[in-house]
Amino acid sequence: MRLQVVEVFDSIFGWTGRRIIVATRYVLELTIFCTASITDWVRQGHIANPATRAALVSQLIFTGVDALPVITLLAVIIGVAFSSQILFVLFPITTAREITQILGSLITIELSTLITAIVLIGRSGSAIAVDLGNMALHKEIEGLEMLGINVRDFFVAPRLIGASISQLALATYFAGIATYGGVFFSGLLFSDEYLKLIPLLLTDIHPAVLGLFILKNLLFGIIIAGTACFHALHVERSPTEVPQQTQRAIVNGLLLIFVVDGITALARF
Repeated sequence: MRLQVVEVFDSIFGWTGRRIIVATRYVLELTIFCTASITDWVRQGHIANPATRAALVSQLIFTGVDALPVITLLAVIIGVAFSSQILFVLFPITTAREITQILGSLITIELSTLITAIVLIGRSGSAIAVDLGNMALHKEIEGLEMLGINVRDFFVAPRLIGASISQLALATYFAGIATYGGVFFSGLLFSDEYLKLIPLLLTDIHPAVLGLFILKNLLFGIIIAGTACFHALHVERSPTEVPQQTQRAIVNGLLLIFVVDGITALARF
């Protein structure tokens, strides 16, 4: 009996250890992949290259501009839903300053970044993975490499930078609509006393928190595009690899985003 218990514990700890090693290796490979792509792109001066600049602009339009309708709708709905509940519960029992701090922390810093990242993973992350995966499947990427074209400079770096800028811009837009719009509509629907909080919302954002907000969103954008490109370039022979790698990119991207979000949340305390 004792031997069986020891074997069970060995099996559990052995599986856990293997998973930790695999996860750590994956994060390291992904970090090296993204860092090398951006570093090579900047060092070789491809920022001024018309082809890569066009790819960057296309990524900004697809990831950022095209996502505005769904981001706007979600921001209004989530802003009103959360703001109205917070104001209804806390307005009678606490100060206006504390309420604005809670709204800023919950909606501006947390929800805006997470919801935006989830939307972009579903839209842009999956699209990037399918696009590059099909190119890899049909040997288009291999052909470009034979011509001396650095795939990471031409395909990966513009997507990383475009997704990062789009994530930051959309999260900022989401935060503004959800926070101010939520309080405004709550004031119109329930009590005009809530409208007095609007001037206090902007003044309660600390510079350190703002810096963390910017850093987190840029990192989220890199994770979204980085996981998509990383997995897409692992497609080799079978058409079934494209949906498989796309699924892995989405799942791993979500996991990394939640891990990073948890770490940054702890860093604030």
